[in-house]
Amino acid sequence: KAQGIIEYYGNGYEQAQQLNAVCMHGYGFRGQGMTIAVLDAGFSNANNLPAFDSLFARGGVLGTRDFVEGGNSVYEDNSHGMSVLSCMASCHPSVMVGTAPEANYWLLRTEDATETPSEEYNWIRGAEFADSVGADILTTSLGYTTFDKAAFNHTYTALNGKTYPMSIASTMAVRKGMFVLNAAGNDGTSPWQFIGVPADADSICTVGAVDVSGNYASFSSKGPTADGRIKPDLVARGFQTWVALSGGGYQAGNGTSYATPVLAGAVACFWQRFNTFKTMKVLDTLRKTASNNLTPNNTIGWGIPNMCVLPVGVKELNSNVNVFSVFPNPTTNKITVKITDKSYAAQTIELRNLLGTLLKTIVITSYETVIDLCSYANGVYFIKVNTKAGSSTQKIVKE
Repeated sequence: KAQGIIEYYGNGYEQAQQLNAVCMHGYGFRGQGMTIAVLDAGFSNANNLPAFDSLFARGGVLGTRDFVEGGNSVYEDNSHGMSVLSCMASCHPSVMVGTAPEANYWLLRTEDATETPSEEYNWIRGAEFADSVGADILTTSLGYTTFDKAAFNHTYTALNGKTYPMSIASTMAVRKGMFVLNAAGNDGTSPWQFIGVPADADSICTVGAVDVSGNYASFSSKGPTADGRIKPDLVARGFQTWVALSGGGYQAGNGTSYATPVLAGAVACFWQRFNTFKTMKVLDTLRKTASNNLTPNNTIGWGIPNMCVLPVGVKELNSNVNVFSVFPNPTTNKITVKITDKSYAAQTIELRNLLGTLLKTIVITSYETVIDLCSYANGVYFIKVNTKAGSSTQKIVKE
C-alpha cells in the first residue's frame, strides 16, 4: 500500500511527505474549497501542460490577471509562476502530484522583466484583487532588495516590516483574513545574506528552504529582521524540488521560490481541515508542530511543520468536509445550506462576517435551509453548522 502511494505521487512524493501532507490527503483534505492566489512573473504554457490537465478540466483556475501589462493573459510570459504552481496544483498521477491538487487558483502576474519599485506596487494591486475575489491564501515567490537604479535599493536597517509598501501591504492582507506566504530569498551565501521585502513583514509566513533530509539549504536567505524578529518562520523542500517545465516534463530545481508553494499547498489542506482557525492561529499552530519549535533560529525558523498533527484541545468532526454544502457560491442574493451528512444531527446555522461577528443564527428544521443575503454588503462570509458532534465552517462569497 505504501509503495502504491509513493508511485501515485511520483516526483512529488518526498516534498509532500516531508510536511506530512500525504497524511492530510489520505484523510480527504486535498484543498477542496480553498482558494490560493499565486502572484508571480507569469505562467508560461500552464494551460497546455499535462501537469495541469486535471486542474483546468475541473475549472480549478478561477481566473487570471496581468497587473504588469493589463488584461487577463498570463500564459505567454515567464515560466517561473508555472513551475511554482506545479508544486501545489499538479495532478499527474505516477509522475507528479502537488500538495494541494484540488484547490482553486487565481493566477496573477505582478513581476516584470526589469527591477523597479513598480513591481512592488503591482503586487499590492494583485493582493487587493485577491482579497476582492475571496482568496484564502496568497503565495509569492518573489522578493526585493536591489533595483536597476541603486537609488531605489532597500537597506537592511529598514527591514522592520513597517517601512516598505509591499511589506506593509502583506501585513494588511493577513489582517484582512488571508494567509500570506512569501519566499525568504536565495541570498544565504551572498554578501547580503538576509531576507528581502516583503519577507520582513509581520504576521506573514516567510518560507526558507531545506533539502530532502531536512537540512538547511545554504542559499536560503536568513533573518533576523532589522527589529530582531526571527525569520524565516517555516521551511519546506527547496533544494532539488521537483517542478514542471514550460516545454513539458519535470525537473529538480533549487530555491525558496519552490519551498514556498510546496508549503502553501499543504497549508491550504491544513486550513481546510481546521477551518475555524483564524490566520494567526494557523501560523502559530504550525510553528508549534514544527521540527525546530523549541529552539527557533534565523536559518530554518521553527522548522518543518507537521500538517497531520491534531492540535491540542481541538475537537474535530470525522467528516468535516462532508457535513454540509452551500450553493450557489458565489451568490448574488440567496444561498441554500444542505446538510449532506445526516448522522451528525445538525442543530444551528451561524452566519458570520470576515471579522467573525455573528450576524444571524438559524435553528435547523430541515435538511435544506435558504438564507437571504440581500441585506448584506458584497464580500466574504462564513457559514458555520453546529452539530452534536462539533462544528464545521465554509466560506461563501456574495457578489
